[in-house]
Amino acid sequence: MTVDASQLKAFGASLLGGAAVRRALVSAAVKKGAQNVKESIEADLKTSGNSAFRRIPIHYEMQTVGLTGVAADISPVKGGAGSLANVAFFGTAKGGGTHRFYEHAEDELPQLAEYVGKAGMEGIT
Repeated sequence: MTVDASQLKAFGASLLGGAAVRRALVSAAVKKGAQNVKESIEADLKTSGNSAFRRIPIHYEMQTVGLTGVAADISPVKGGAGSLANVAFFGTAKGGGTHRFYEHAEDELPQLAEYVGKAGMEGIT
């Protein structure tokens, strides 16, 4: 019996290449979702009657989770106007908390799940 290993090697290479493509597509989908959430939070803050709240800077940082996972950490920038983020989003005992934070991510989640699902299936036949 003779086995042509070149076909197995080619198949293995295509699986590895497909995984890299899927990982890149999933990463791009998460990055786009994080950007959308960031822009939604910033747009919400710009509607504030408090001028300091309108200046709260928001950023996101992409992270790798384990060998194959990807995540985005979205948060206010520390210091300056960013120090008022807790009051803007969560309020104090005297009130406040009139701006949404987590809700923007919740709004983005269905679309992000769809894009990540499509990216995860890319190249699989």
